[in-house]
Amino acid sequence: MPIFEDIVHKALASEIRREILLSLVKGEKYLTEIAKEINKKPQTVDFHLTLLQEIGLVDSEWRKGKKYYILKNREIIDFLRHKKPVPAEFRPKPPHEIVLDAWKDIAKRLDRIEKKIDRLAKK
Repeated sequence: MPIFEDIVHKALASEIRREILLSLVKGEKYLTEIAKEINKKPQTVDFHLTLLQEIGLVDSEWRKGKKYYILKNREIIDFLRHKKPVPAEFRPKPPHEIVLDAWKDIAKRLDRIEKKIDRLAKK
């Protein structure tokens, strides 16, 4: 997979970023408008907008003391509207899955340590 597609898939794995893009389909908006529409704190929206700008999906311009955000690449909307799945490797894991994965890793390590101790005890 080309690097740009990799970055876009990772960006779209965030539900907040998907909501921001869908909000901008309706027209350009400034930060607090987007935040109210998707029911998130402006600081959170600002963080995600910065990322979307860095990868070239969103652009911005200052007008009358407000920074307006504009959807730069409208092709992405077909992707979002058709709810095409983001590949599993790019989706963030929920916290309980992270804990389960960590526990499995710890269990494997403990099993290896236990086997080494058993071997040493037999000597």
